[in-house]
Amino acid sequence: MSITAEIKEYIRMAFPISLRKHIAVWLNSQQWLSRWGYLAQGILRDFQKKDPKAFHKFFWSNHILSYAKQYDSEQLFDINRMEPSRRIFFNDLISAIQEIGLDPAKDISSVLEVGCSLGYLLRFIETDILPDTKELVGIDIDGDAINKGASYLQDVGSKVRLIHGDMEDLDRLVGNRTFDVVFAGGVLSYLNTADAARVISEMLSRTEKLLALIGLAHTTADNSDLTQSLLDDSRGNQWVHNFKAMVEAAGGHVVRCRWEGARLFNYQTIYAVFAVPSSNREVVSKIK
Repeated sequence: MSITAEIKEYIRMAFPISLRKHIAVWLNSQQWLSRWGYLAQGILRDFQKKDPKAFHKFFWSNHILSYAKQYDSEQLFDINRMEPSRRIFFNDLISAIQEIGLDPAKDISSVLEVGCSLGYLLRFIETDILPDTKELVGIDIDGDAINKGASYLQDVGSKVRLIHGDMEDLDRLVGNRTFDVVFAGGVLSYLNTADAARVISEMLSRTEKLLALIGLAHTTADNSDLTQSLLDDSRGNQWVHNFKAMVEAAGGHVVRCRWEGARLFNYQTIYAVFAVPSSNREVVSKIK
């Protein structure tokens, strides 16, 4: 066992989780301990297994850099650095909008992103994907990311508006507001089956035209065929969901799915679903 591993094991045995959470936050605030960054995650490994959702929320809400580092750079706003998975998502988004008979350049005026980080995807939508969109709103539990992203967006004169808050609290964050497009990229993998299904239902109820959901793909079976969500401990205790079934249970109608199996994009697998709400009767009638 390495020295670092021994330290982690000792701290886990000697201190309760509540105290170790304070230690993790303190470690994260000490720049001189940057090379020990993963210690904060390691001392809470048992917390991760005991209550995965609470663990993920704790780390994101406290912007623990060993966890959030890849989402902590303004370079994410550089469209030339856009990851392949995001290009795939935007291509699918445009195709899905066209498949339901809409013109991406004319018929999308508002967008909500659930789990927006710094807001860089919304910025891409504003500048290159749907440039005529008038309102772009993002929410995220990571307050540091929201503040950093909002500062950058203000400096470049962006319309994107970021809100700090938990995706399970949409009523407080956006009320009954509806948006032409609502999407979530990856964050639903931090919720268990019941919570993910509830958030999807709430997102769908705020969708006027198209709902887009992206999460982890099961590596050997299409997610849309899964009979239950699976907790994957090989990927940090995140859930692999069947979004298609959840959308349909909430009254939505799926127009497009993507399952990439074990293929990796920025170290993640891809499963995506694009759907319309039942209130969009014209599109629903075409699907049926």
